[in-house]
Amino acid sequence: MISYTSFAFFILYFGITFLLYTIMPKKAKWCALLLGSWVFYFISSRGHVLPLTAATLLVWAAGLGIQGLENRFRTLRKTVDKPQRKVLKKKYNTYKSLVLAAGAVSTLGILLVCKYANFFIDTANTLLRADWPAADIVQPLGISFYTLQAVSYLTDVYRGKIEARKNPLRISLYLSFMLTVVEGPIARYDQLGTALETGNSFSAQQIVRGVERVAWGLFKKVVIADRAAEFVRHVFDMENDYTGVVVLAAILFYTLQLYCEFSGVMDVMCGLAEMMGITVPENFNRPFFARTINEFWQRWHISLGTWLRDYIFYPISLSKPFKKLTKAARKKHNPYYANLLPTAVALFFVWFTNGFWHGAGWKYIAYGLYYYVLMMLGLFLEPLFAKLCKALHINRAGKGYRLFQTVRTFAIVNVGMCIFRADSLSHAASLLVSIVTNPNLAALMPGHGNGLELDLGDYGILVLGTGVLFLVSLLQEKGVDLRARISRLPFLVKLLGFLAAGAVIVVFGAYGDGYGVVDLIYANF
Repeated sequence: MISYTSFAFFILYFGITFLLYTIMPKKAKWCALLLGSWVFYFISSRGHVLPLTAATLLVWAAGLGIQGLENRFRTLRKTVDKPQRKVLKKKYNTYKSLVLAAGAVSTLGILLVCKYANFFIDTANTLLRADWPAADIVQPLGISFYTLQAVSYLTDVYRGKIEARKNPLRISLYLSFMLTVVEGPIARYDQLGTALETGNSFSAQQIVRGVERVAWGLFKKVVIADRAAEFVRHVFDMENDYTGVVVLAAILFYTLQLYCEFSGVMDVMCGLAEMMGITVPENFNRPFFARTINEFWQRWHISLGTWLRDYIFYPISLSKPFKKLTKAARKKHNPYYANLLPTAVALFFVWFTNGFWHGAGWKYIAYGLYYYVLMMLGLFLEPLFAKLCKALHINRAGKGYRLFQTVRTFAIVNVGMCIFRADSLSHAASLLVSIVTNPNLAALMPGHGNGLELDLGDYGILVLGTGVLFLVSLLQEKGVDLRARISRLPFLVKLLGFLAAGAVIVVFGAYGDGYGVVDLIYANF
Protein backbone atom coordinates (compact mmCIF):
# COMPACT_ATOMS: atom_id res chain seq x y z
CA MET A 1 0.00 0.00 0.00
CA ILE A 2 0.96 3.66 -0.21
CA SER A 3 2.49 4.70 3.11
CA TYR A 4 0.77 7.44 5.05
CA THR A 5 4.20 8.95 5.76
CA SER A 6 5.47 8.97 2.16
CA PHE A 7 5.86 12.00 -0.08
CA ALA A 8 3.57 10.29 -2.59
CA PHE A 9 0.71 10.31 -0.13
CA PHE A 10 1.24 13.87 1.08
CA ILE A 11 1.63 15.36 -2.39
CA LEU A 12 -0.27 13.17 -4.85
CA TYR A 13 -3.18 11.94 -2.75
CA PHE A 14 -3.84 14.19 0.21
CA GLY A 15 -2.34 17.24 -1.50
CA ILE A 16 -4.57 17.08 -4.58
CA THR A 17 -7.62 16.12 -2.52
CA PHE A 18 -6.99 19.03 -0.15
CA LEU A 19 -6.65 21.44 -3.06
CA LEU A 20 -9.95 20.26 -4.57
CA TYR A 21 -11.59 20.40 -1.15
CA THR A 22 -10.62 24.03 -0.61
CA ILE A 23 -11.73 25.32 -4.02
CA MET A 24 -15.00 23.40 -4.43
CA PRO A 25 -18.34 24.85 -3.26
CA LYS A 26 -19.36 23.94 0.29
CA LYS A 27 -22.11 21.50 -0.76
CA ALA A 28 -19.75 19.67 -3.12
CA LYS A 29 -16.68 19.44 -0.88
CA TRP A 30 -17.59 15.91 0.19
CA CYS A 31 -17.34 14.84 -3.46
CA ALA A 32 -13.66 15.84 -3.46
CA LEU A 33 -13.09 13.68 -0.40
CA LEU A 34 -14.94 10.79 -2.00
CA LEU A 35 -13.00 11.00 -5.26
CA GLY A 36 -9.65 11.26 -3.46
CA SER A 37 -10.54 8.36 -1.17
CA TRP A 38 -11.62 6.17 -4.09
CA VAL A 39 -8.40 6.82 -6.01
CA PHE A 40 -6.26 6.26 -2.92
CA TYR A 41 -8.03 3.02 -1.99
CA PHE A 42 -8.07 1.65 -5.53
CA ILE A 43 -4.32 2.16 -6.01
CA SER A 44 -3.33 1.15 -2.45
CA SER A 45 -5.42 -2.04 -2.61
CA ARG A 46 -4.23 -2.79 -6.16
CA GLY A 47 -7.77 -2.82 -7.43
CA HIS A 48 -9.23 -5.18 -4.80
CA VAL A 49 -12.30 -3.05 -4.17
CA LEU A 50 -15.12 -5.59 -4.53
CA PRO A 51 -15.41 -6.43 -0.78
CA LEU A 52 -15.57 -2.75 0.17
CA THR A 53 -18.10 -2.07 -2.57
CA ALA A 54 -20.24 -5.02 -1.48
CA ALA A 55 -20.11 -3.94 2.17
CA THR A 56 -21.10 -0.41 1.20
CA LEU A 57 -24.14 -1.56 -0.78
CA LEU A 58 -25.22 -4.03 1.91
CA VAL A 59 -24.98 -1.40 4.63
CA TRP A 60 -26.79 1.18 2.53
CA ALA A 61 -29.66 -1.21 1.69
CA ALA A 62 -30.00 -2.58 5.23
CA GLY A 63 -29.90 0.93 6.69
CA LEU A 64 -32.70 2.05 4.39
CA GLY A 65 -34.67 -1.08 5.29
CA ILE A 66 -34.39 -0.38 9.03
CA GLN A 67 -35.24 3.29 8.55
CA GLY A 68 -38.20 2.43 6.33
CA LEU A 69 -39.63 0.10 8.98
CA GLU A 70 -39.16 2.76 11.65
CA ASN A 71 -40.90 5.37 9.53
CA ARG A 72 -43.74 2.94 8.81
CA PHE A 73 -44.17 2.27 12.54
CA ARG A 74 -44.26 6.00 13.33
CA THR A 75 -47.04 6.46 10.79
CA LEU A 76 -49.14 3.50 11.94
CA ARG A 77 -48.80 4.20 15.68
CA LYS A 78 -50.88 7.34 15.24
CA THR A 79 -53.82 5.31 13.96
CA VAL A 80 -54.14 2.81 16.84
CA ASP A 81 -54.82 3.00 20.58
CA LYS A 82 -52.18 2.54 23.31
CA PRO A 83 -52.48 -1.27 23.84
CA GLN A 84 -52.20 -1.87 20.11
CA ARG A 85 -49.16 0.41 19.91
CA LYS A 86 -47.20 -1.94 22.17
CA VAL A 87 -48.05 -4.89 19.95
CA LEU A 88 -47.23 -2.87 16.86
CA LYS A 89 -43.92 -1.69 18.32
CA LYS A 90 -42.90 -5.23 19.23
CA LYS A 91 -43.79 -6.41 15.73
CA TYR A 92 -41.77 -3.71 13.97
CA ASN A 93 -38.85 -4.06 16.37
CA THR A 94 -38.73 -7.71 15.37
CA TYR A 95 -38.68 -6.76 11.70
CA LYS A 96 -35.96 -4.19 12.30
CA SER A 97 -33.92 -6.73 14.25
CA LEU A 98 -34.10 -9.18 11.37
CA VAL A 99 -32.94 -6.57 8.87
CA LEU A 100 -30.15 -5.48 11.24
CA ALA A 101 -29.05 -9.09 11.69
CA ALA A 102 -29.11 -9.74 7.94
CA GLY A 103 -27.06 -6.62 7.19
CA ALA A 104 -24.56 -7.17 10.02
CA VAL A 105 -24.12 -10.90 9.37
CA SER A 106 -23.65 -10.33 5.64
CA THR A 107 -21.06 -7.62 6.22
CA LEU A 108 -19.24 -9.65 8.86
CA GLY A 109 -19.43 -12.63 6.52
CA ILE A 110 -17.33 -10.77 3.97
CA LEU A 111 -14.74 -10.16 6.70
CA LEU A 112 -14.75 -13.80 7.81
CA VAL A 113 -14.32 -15.10 4.27
CA CYS A 114 -11.64 -12.64 3.18
CA LYS A 115 -9.58 -12.58 6.39
CA TYR A 116 -10.25 -15.82 8.23
CA ALA A 117 -11.02 -18.44 5.57
CA ASN A 118 -7.55 -19.98 5.66
CA PHE A 119 -7.51 -19.90 9.46
CA PHE A 120 -10.71 -21.96 9.49
CA ILE A 121 -9.30 -24.32 6.86
CA ASP A 122 -6.06 -24.83 8.80
CA THR A 123 -7.98 -25.44 12.02
CA ALA A 124 -10.27 -27.94 10.32
CA ASN A 125 -7.29 -29.73 8.78
CA THR A 126 -5.71 -30.05 12.22
CA LEU A 127 -8.84 -31.26 13.96
CA LEU A 128 -10.08 -33.57 11.22
CA ARG A 129 -6.64 -34.62 9.94
CA ALA A 130 -7.71 -33.45 6.51
CA ASP A 131 -5.67 -31.86 3.74
CA TRP A 132 -7.88 -29.18 2.30
CA PRO A 133 -5.95 -26.66 0.23
CA ALA A 134 -5.68 -23.05 1.29
CA ALA A 135 -8.04 -20.56 -0.34
CA ASP A 136 -6.51 -18.07 -2.75
CA ILE A 137 -8.04 -14.93 -1.22
CA VAL A 138 -6.44 -11.50 -0.99
CA GLN A 139 -7.21 -9.76 2.30
CA PRO A 140 -8.78 -6.39 1.42
CA LEU A 141 -7.07 -3.28 2.71
CA GLY A 142 -8.61 -1.96 5.93
CA ILE A 143 -11.39 -4.55 6.03
CA SER A 144 -11.25 -4.96 9.82
CA PHE A 145 -11.73 -1.22 10.31
CA TYR A 146 -14.47 -0.47 7.81
CA THR A 147 -16.42 -3.61 8.77
CA LEU A 148 -16.75 -2.47 12.38
CA GLN A 149 -17.76 0.98 11.16
CA ALA A 150 -20.40 -0.63 8.95
CA VAL A 151 -21.84 -2.62 11.87
CA SER A 152 -21.87 0.47 14.10
CA TYR A 153 -23.74 2.43 11.40
CA LEU A 154 -26.47 -0.20 11.09
CA THR A 155 -26.79 -0.56 14.87
CA ASP A 156 -27.03 3.19 15.38
CA VAL A 157 -29.73 3.43 12.70
CA TYR A 158 -31.60 0.62 14.48
CA ARG A 159 -31.28 2.40 17.84
CA GLY A 160 -32.53 5.66 16.33
CA LYS A 161 -29.27 7.44 17.04
CA ILE A 162 -28.90 8.49 13.39
CA GLU A 163 -31.06 8.40 10.29
CA ALA A 164 -30.13 6.17 7.39
CA ARG A 165 -28.54 7.95 4.43
CA LYS A 166 -30.43 7.65 1.18
CA ASN A 167 -27.37 8.34 -0.96
CA PRO A 168 -25.04 5.29 -1.06
CA LEU A 169 -22.11 7.57 -1.92
CA ARG A 170 -22.37 9.08 1.57
CA ILE A 171 -21.94 5.62 3.03
CA SER A 172 -19.07 4.96 0.64
CA LEU A 173 -17.21 8.07 1.83
CA TYR A 174 -17.74 7.14 5.48
CA LEU A 175 -16.33 3.62 4.97
CA SER A 176 -13.52 4.48 2.53
CA PHE A 177 -12.30 7.87 3.80
CA MET A 178 -8.59 7.91 3.01
CA LEU A 179 -7.46 9.11 6.44
CA THR A 180 -9.21 6.34 8.40
CA VAL A 181 -9.70 3.35 6.09
CA VAL A 182 -6.27 1.77 6.63
CA GLU A 183 -5.59 2.18 10.37
CA GLY A 184 -8.74 3.72 11.80
CA PRO A 185 -9.85 5.08 14.14
CA ILE A 186 -13.10 3.13 14.08
CA ALA A 187 -15.39 6.15 14.02
CA ARG A 188 -19.17 6.23 14.37
CA TYR A 189 -21.24 7.91 11.69
CA ASP A 190 -22.22 10.78 13.98
CA GLN A 191 -18.51 11.27 14.79
CA LEU A 192 -17.11 11.15 11.25
CA GLY A 193 -19.78 10.67 8.61
CA THR A 194 -21.65 13.89 9.36
CA ALA A 195 -18.34 15.80 9.53
CA LEU A 196 -17.40 14.52 6.08
CA GLU A 197 -20.73 15.64 4.69
CA THR A 198 -20.36 19.18 6.05
CA GLY A 199 -18.01 21.28 3.94
CA ASN A 200 -15.65 23.46 5.97
CA SER A 201 -14.19 26.82 5.05
CA PHE A 202 -10.44 27.41 4.70
CA SER A 203 -8.71 28.61 7.88
CA ALA A 204 -5.05 29.51 8.29
CA GLN A 205 -5.21 28.66 12.00
CA GLN A 206 -6.44 25.11 11.37
CA ILE A 207 -3.67 24.66 8.78
CA VAL A 208 -1.04 25.64 11.35
CA ARG A 209 -2.50 23.41 14.04
CA GLY A 210 -2.77 20.55 11.58
CA VAL A 211 0.88 20.92 10.59
CA GLU A 212 1.85 20.84 14.28
CA ARG A 213 0.06 17.54 14.75
CA VAL A 214 1.50 16.05 11.54
CA ALA A 215 5.05 16.98 12.55
CA TRP A 216 4.63 15.38 15.97
CA GLY A 217 3.27 12.21 14.38
CA LEU A 218 6.10 12.01 11.87
CA PHE A 219 8.62 12.45 14.69
CA LYS A 220 7.16 9.47 16.53
CA LYS A 221 6.85 7.31 13.40
CA VAL A 222 9.99 8.10 11.40
CA VAL A 223 12.50 9.00 14.10
CA ILE A 224 11.54 6.56 16.87
CA ALA A 225 9.32 3.73 15.58
CA ASP A 226 11.15 3.01 12.32
CA ARG A 227 14.51 2.99 14.09
CA ALA A 228 13.32 0.68 16.87
CA ALA A 229 11.88 -1.61 14.16
CA GLU A 230 15.38 -2.55 13.01
CA PHE A 231 16.30 -3.92 16.44
CA VAL A 232 12.94 -5.68 16.85
CA ARG A 233 13.11 -7.31 13.43
CA HIS A 234 16.55 -8.81 14.03
CA VAL A 235 15.56 -10.37 17.36
CA PHE A 236 12.07 -11.64 16.51
CA ASP A 237 12.54 -12.63 12.87
CA MET A 238 16.14 -13.80 12.55
CA GLU A 239 17.45 -17.27 13.28
CA ASN A 240 19.94 -16.06 15.91
CA ASP A 241 19.23 -17.46 19.36
CA TYR A 242 19.12 -14.20 21.28
CA THR A 243 18.65 -14.51 25.02
CA GLY A 244 18.54 -12.53 28.21
CA VAL A 245 18.64 -8.78 28.11
CA VAL A 246 18.60 -8.68 24.30
CA VAL A 247 15.17 -10.32 24.20
CA LEU A 248 13.92 -8.08 26.99
CA ALA A 249 15.16 -5.03 25.08
CA ALA A 250 13.49 -6.28 21.89
CA ILE A 251 10.13 -6.61 23.67
CA LEU A 252 10.46 -3.11 25.12
CA PHE A 253 11.52 -1.76 21.73
CA TYR A 254 8.54 -3.43 20.08
CA THR A 255 6.17 -1.81 22.57
CA LEU A 256 7.86 1.51 21.78
CA GLN A 257 7.70 0.84 18.03
CA LEU A 258 4.05 -0.15 18.00
CA TYR A 259 2.96 2.79 20.14
CA CYS A 260 5.00 5.39 18.26
CA GLU A 261 3.96 4.02 14.88
CA PHE A 262 0.26 3.57 15.58
CA SER A 263 -0.21 6.76 17.61
CA GLY A 264 2.15 8.63 15.29
CA VAL A 265 0.10 7.72 12.23
CA MET A 266 -3.03 8.70 14.15
CA ASP A 267 -1.43 12.08 14.84
CA VAL A 268 -0.67 12.49 11.14
CA MET A 269 -4.23 11.57 10.16
CA CYS A 270 -5.79 13.81 12.83
CA GLY A 271 -3.52 16.66 11.73
CA LEU A 272 -4.38 16.30 8.06
CA ALA A 273 -8.09 16.12 8.91
CA GLU A 274 -7.72 19.20 11.11
CA MET A 275 -6.30 21.09 8.14
CA MET A 276 -9.65 20.50 6.43
CA GLY A 277 -11.67 21.36 9.52
CA ILE A 278 -12.64 17.73 10.12
CA THR A 279 -12.37 16.24 13.60
CA VAL A 280 -11.24 12.61 13.68
CA PRO A 281 -11.84 10.81 17.02
CA GLU A 282 -8.75 10.39 19.19
CA ASN A 283 -7.35 6.87 19.44
CA PHE A 284 -4.67 7.24 22.14
CA ASN A 285 -4.48 9.00 25.47
CA ARG A 286 -1.02 8.38 26.94
CA PRO A 287 -1.69 4.69 27.73
CA PHE A 288 1.54 3.99 29.60
CA PHE A 289 0.44 6.16 32.49
CA ALA A 290 -2.41 3.71 33.12
CA ARG A 291 -2.51 1.99 36.50
CA THR A 292 -4.73 -0.96 35.55
CA ILE A 293 -5.33 -3.12 32.49
CA ASN A 294 -8.82 -1.71 32.13
CA GLU A 295 -7.47 1.85 32.18
CA PHE A 296 -4.76 0.93 29.69
CA TRP A 297 -7.35 -0.23 27.18
CA GLN A 298 -9.39 2.90 27.80
CA ARG A 299 -6.31 4.84 26.65
CA TRP A 300 -4.96 2.49 23.93
CA HIS A 301 -6.84 2.03 20.63
CA ILE A 302 -9.72 3.92 22.18
CA SER A 303 -12.05 3.55 19.21
CA LEU A 304 -11.79 -0.26 19.25
CA GLY A 305 -12.36 -0.36 23.00
CA THR A 306 -15.45 1.85 22.87
CA TRP A 307 -16.81 -0.15 19.92
CA LEU A 308 -16.46 -3.40 21.87
CA ARG A 309 -18.03 -1.75 24.90
CA ASP A 310 -21.05 -0.30 23.10
CA TYR A 311 -21.79 -3.11 20.66
CA ILE A 312 -20.78 -6.23 22.61
CA PHE A 313 -20.32 -5.58 26.34
CA TYR A 314 -23.42 -3.50 27.03
CA PRO A 315 -25.84 -5.55 24.88
CA ILE A 316 -24.76 -8.75 26.65
CA SER A 317 -24.34 -7.54 30.24
CA LEU A 318 -27.53 -5.44 30.21
CA SER A 319 -29.69 -8.01 28.44
CA LYS A 320 -32.85 -9.23 30.20
CA PRO A 321 -31.62 -12.84 30.72
CA PHE A 322 -28.49 -11.63 32.51
CA LYS A 323 -30.44 -9.14 34.60
CA LYS A 324 -32.66 -11.99 35.80
CA LEU A 325 -29.65 -14.23 36.41
CA THR A 326 -27.91 -11.53 38.44
CA LYS A 327 -31.03 -10.90 40.49
CA ALA A 328 -31.35 -14.59 41.28
CA ALA A 329 -27.64 -14.92 42.10
CA ARG A 330 -27.81 -12.05 44.61
CA LYS A 331 -30.28 -14.04 46.72
CA LYS A 332 -27.92 -17.01 47.10
CA HIS A 333 -24.41 -15.56 46.78
CA ASN A 334 -22.30 -12.56 47.71
CA PRO A 335 -23.74 -9.51 45.90
CA TYR A 336 -20.27 -8.46 44.70
CA TYR A 337 -19.68 -11.76 42.90
CA ALA A 338 -23.28 -11.98 41.73
CA ASN A 339 -22.88 -8.63 39.99
CA LEU A 340 -19.65 -9.88 38.40
CA LEU A 341 -21.42 -12.75 36.63
CA PRO A 342 -22.79 -10.80 33.61
CA THR A 343 -19.56 -8.79 33.51
CA ALA A 344 -17.46 -11.96 33.33
CA VAL A 345 -19.51 -13.43 30.48
CA ALA A 346 -19.68 -10.18 28.52
CA LEU A 347 -15.96 -9.51 28.97
CA PHE A 348 -15.13 -12.96 27.62
CA PHE A 349 -16.80 -12.12 24.33
CA VAL A 350 -15.20 -8.66 24.37
CA TRP A 351 -11.66 -9.98 24.77
CA PHE A 352 -12.18 -12.94 22.46
CA THR A 353 -13.40 -10.52 19.78
CA ASN A 354 -10.52 -8.16 20.54
CA GLY A 355 -7.97 -10.88 19.94
CA PHE A 356 -9.74 -12.40 16.94
CA TRP A 357 -10.16 -8.97 15.33
CA HIS A 358 -6.42 -8.43 15.39
CA GLY A 359 -5.52 -11.44 13.31
CA ALA A 360 -6.35 -14.89 11.97
CA GLY A 361 -4.40 -17.05 14.37
CA TRP A 362 -4.61 -18.70 17.76
CA LYS A 363 -1.91 -16.42 19.14
CA TYR A 364 -4.21 -13.43 18.61
CA ILE A 365 -7.04 -15.17 20.44
CA ALA A 366 -4.60 -15.99 23.24
CA TYR A 367 -3.51 -12.35 23.22
CA GLY A 368 -7.08 -11.23 23.88
CA LEU A 369 -7.82 -13.92 26.47
CA TYR A 370 -4.54 -13.12 28.24
CA TYR A 371 -5.99 -9.75 29.20
CA TYR A 372 -9.36 -11.31 30.00
CA VAL A 373 -7.88 -13.78 32.50
CA LEU A 374 -5.79 -11.11 34.23
CA MET A 375 -8.71 -8.68 34.37
CA MET A 376 -11.05 -11.30 35.84
CA LEU A 377 -8.45 -12.34 38.40
CA GLY A 378 -8.16 -8.72 39.43
CA LEU A 379 -11.94 -8.32 39.77
CA PHE A 380 -12.50 -11.56 41.68
CA LEU A 381 -9.54 -11.00 44.02
CA GLU A 382 -10.29 -7.32 44.65
CA PRO A 383 -12.12 -7.85 48.00
CA LEU A 384 -9.28 -10.05 49.27
CA PHE A 385 -6.64 -7.64 48.02
CA ALA A 386 -8.41 -4.68 49.65
CA LYS A 387 -8.40 -6.49 53.02
CA LEU A 388 -4.72 -7.38 52.60
CA CYS A 389 -3.74 -3.78 51.89
CA LYS A 390 -5.76 -2.63 54.90
CA ALA A 391 -4.09 -5.19 57.16
CA LEU A 392 -0.63 -4.16 55.93
CA HIS A 393 -1.52 -0.45 56.19
CA ILE A 394 -0.83 0.13 52.52
CA ASN A 395 -2.23 3.43 51.28
CA ARG A 396 -3.74 2.58 47.90
CA ALA A 397 -4.21 6.27 47.15
CA GLY A 398 -0.56 7.13 47.82
CA LYS A 399 1.96 8.07 45.15
CA GLY A 400 4.13 5.04 45.87
CA TYR A 401 1.27 2.61 45.35
CA ARG A 402 0.13 4.40 42.20
CA LEU A 403 3.66 4.15 40.83
CA PHE A 404 3.70 0.44 41.63
CA GLN A 405 0.41 0.02 39.74
CA THR A 406 1.78 1.86 36.70
CA VAL A 407 4.96 -0.25 36.61
CA ARG A 408 2.95 -3.45 37.10
CA THR A 409 0.57 -2.57 34.25
CA PHE A 410 3.50 -1.68 32.00
CA ALA A 411 5.09 -5.08 32.66
CA ILE A 412 1.78 -6.88 31.94
CA VAL A 413 1.39 -4.97 28.68
CA ASN A 414 4.89 -5.88 27.54
CA VAL A 415 4.22 -9.59 28.06
CA GLY A 416 1.12 -9.12 25.92
CA MET A 417 3.19 -7.33 23.28
CA CYS A 418 5.56 -10.31 23.14
CA ILE A 419 2.59 -12.61 22.45
CA PHE A 420 1.33 -10.16 19.83
CA ARG A 421 4.65 -9.89 17.98
CA ALA A 422 5.94 -13.47 18.19
CA ASP A 423 5.37 -15.88 15.32
CA SER A 424 3.43 -18.28 17.52
CA LEU A 425 2.53 -18.99 21.12
CA SER A 426 5.45 -21.37 21.47
CA HIS A 427 7.77 -18.71 20.07
CA ALA A 428 6.44 -16.19 22.58
CA ALA A 429 6.90 -18.65 25.44
CA SER A 430 10.49 -19.41 24.43
CA LEU A 431 11.29 -15.70 24.19
CA LEU A 432 9.87 -14.98 27.64
CA VAL A 433 11.75 -17.91 29.16
CA SER A 434 14.97 -16.86 27.47
CA ILE A 435 14.90 -13.49 29.27
CA VAL A 436 16.14 -15.15 32.46
CA THR A 437 18.95 -17.00 30.68
CA ASN A 438 22.37 -15.57 29.92
CA PRO A 439 21.71 -12.01 31.09
CA ASN A 440 24.68 -10.59 29.20
CA LEU A 441 24.31 -6.81 29.10
CA ALA A 442 27.33 -6.48 26.81
CA ALA A 443 25.38 -8.20 24.03
CA LEU A 444 23.45 -4.98 23.53
CA MET A 445 26.49 -2.84 22.95
CA PRO A 446 27.31 -1.58 19.43
CA GLY A 447 30.11 -3.47 17.73
CA HIS A 448 29.56 -6.56 19.85
CA GLY A 449 28.94 -8.62 16.73
CA ASN A 450 25.32 -9.27 17.66
CA GLY A 451 23.89 -8.23 14.30
CA LEU A 452 21.26 -5.95 15.85
CA GLU A 453 21.90 -3.26 13.23
CA LEU A 454 21.93 -0.33 15.69
CA ASP A 455 25.06 1.73 16.19
CA LEU A 456 25.81 4.19 18.98
CA GLY A 457 24.10 7.01 17.08
CA ASP A 458 20.91 4.97 16.72
CA TYR A 459 20.85 4.22 20.42
CA GLY A 460 21.43 7.88 21.20
CA ILE A 461 18.58 9.02 18.94
CA LEU A 462 16.24 6.43 20.44
CA VAL A 463 17.08 7.52 23.99
CA LEU A 464 16.70 11.22 23.22
CA GLY A 465 13.55 10.68 21.15
CA THR A 466 11.94 8.55 23.85
CA GLY A 467 12.95 11.16 26.42
CA VAL A 468 11.20 13.90 24.43
CA LEU A 469 8.15 11.68 24.01
CA PHE A 470 8.02 10.97 27.75
CA LEU A 471 8.46 14.62 28.70
CA VAL A 472 5.70 15.81 26.36
CA SER A 473 3.38 13.01 27.54
CA LEU A 474 4.10 13.80 31.20
CA LEU A 475 3.27 17.48 30.72
CA GLN A 476 0.06 16.55 28.91
CA GLU A 477 -0.82 14.07 31.67
CA LYS A 478 -0.43 16.91 34.18
CA GLY A 479 -2.90 18.99 32.19
CA VAL A 480 -0.49 21.27 30.35
CA ASP A 481 -1.97 22.26 26.96
CA LEU A 482 1.19 22.47 24.89
CA ARG A 483 -0.63 23.20 21.63
CA ALA A 484 -2.42 26.16 23.19
CA ARG A 485 0.92 27.52 24.41
CA ILE A 486 2.46 27.07 20.98
CA SER A 487 -0.45 28.91 19.38
CA ARG A 488 0.27 31.95 21.56
CA LEU A 489 3.89 32.20 20.40
CA PRO A 490 4.89 34.91 17.92
CA PHE A 491 4.63 33.87 14.28
CA LEU A 492 8.39 34.03 13.69
CA VAL A 493 9.06 31.77 16.69
CA LYS A 494 6.49 29.25 15.46
CA LEU A 495 7.97 29.32 11.97
CA LEU A 496 11.46 28.65 13.31
CA GLY A 497 10.02 25.86 15.44
CA PHE A 498 8.37 24.23 12.42
CA LEU A 499 11.61 24.47 10.44
CA ALA A 500 13.54 22.94 13.33
CA ALA A 501 11.00 20.11 13.66
CA GLY A 502 11.22 19.43 9.93
CA ALA A 503 15.01 19.37 10.12
CA VAL A 504 14.93 16.88 13.01
CA ILE A 505 12.63 14.56 11.06
CA VAL A 506 14.69 14.82 7.86
CA VAL A 507 18.09 14.48 9.54
CA PHE A 508 17.28 11.89 12.20
CA GLY A 509 14.55 9.91 10.47
CA ALA A 510 15.26 6.20 9.98
CA TYR A 511 15.13 5.90 6.19
CA GLY A 512 17.56 5.55 3.29
CA ASP A 513 20.72 3.43 3.28
CA GLY A 514 20.92 1.01 6.18
CA TYR A 515 17.20 1.07 6.93
CA GLY A 516 14.53 -1.13 5.43
CA VAL A 517 11.05 -0.04 4.43
CA VAL A 518 8.81 -0.43 7.49
CA ASP A 519 5.23 -1.32 6.62
CA LEU A 520 2.46 -0.07 8.89
CA ILE A 521 1.75 -2.81 11.43
CA TYR A 522 -1.98 -2.18 11.81
CA ALA A 523 -2.47 -1.94 8.06
CA ASN A 524 -2.38 -5.76 8.15
CA PHE A 525 -5.44 -5.86 10.39
